[in-house]
Amino acid sequence: MKVKNINLEPAALLAEVVGTFVLATVALTIGQPLLVGLTLVVLIFTIASVSGAHVNPLVTFGLWSVKKFEGIKVPFYWAAQFAGALFALVAVQLYRGDSLAISFSNFWQFDTKIAVAELIGAAIFALAITSVVQRKQVEAVKAAAIGLGLMAGLYVGGGLLNQAAQNVSLTQKEAPRVTQVDGVVVNPAIALAATEKADQGLQQSFLGGEDEKKADATPSSRLGLETILGSLVGAALGANLYMVLVGENPFKKKSTPAKVAAKVKTTVKKTAKKAKK
Repeated sequence: MKVKNINLEPAALLAEVVGTFVLATVALTIGQPLLVGLTLVVLIFTIASVSGAHVNPLVTFGLWSVKKFEGIKVPFYWAAQFAGALFALVAVQLYRGDSLAISFSNFWQFDTKIAVAELIGAAIFALAITSVVQRKQVEAVKAAAIGLGLMAGLYVGGGLLNQAAQNVSLTQKEAPRVTQVDGVVVNPAIALAATEKADQGLQQSFLGGEDEKKADATPSSRLGLETILGSLVGAALGANLYMVLVGENPFKKKSTPAKVAAKVKTTVKKTAKKAKK
């Protein structure tokens, strides 16, 4: 994944839209972490030279947090990524024959277990990206490592949520929040397009019996405080954790012998000029 010298050009933003659309479509229709990770590998091969193949707001934020991406470009990349996810939502809903309506009624709800699971998944992914970006390896190795990093984050975060859901008491009158989601997203853009489980179906599984009402409620988006805060904080923690592990700032340009010689030469010239005066 190349992130140096990326100009904010229409081609870069279009690449982010297309890349996020592809990744979101796979996540919404198949959803298997392995296949989502492999899709990211393909996208890195395809568009990394154009935009860096972020296709994820947390990647953009994480790289910015370690001074690897210009802050002025962040909102433009985010806009492109969310646009790609919206296009994926429209495409998937049309093929399913479902309504294009989506609700944000649960945006302000906050479940600590969900937020922490998103944070852990995002931190693992960001740690993998940050450590791989600086290594002088073949692009194929970098792409594979980043894809596996995403897969690991999805499996770990999703596994934690599954454990929490299994420990929920079936005697509760209302389905707990942790049972309304299916794994972690580790991508705020895809969270916008992903939806929670229907409340009516959950109520039936908890209380038993049949519900005579039709499930006509508008599906609720996964995008909320849980996914936004969890993924962004996790991205910053994971990216900066790499810096702590190596004991230095890996993104600070080191002085080469040639640069040192040039600086010495410049200093000598300035000293000579002052001496003449």
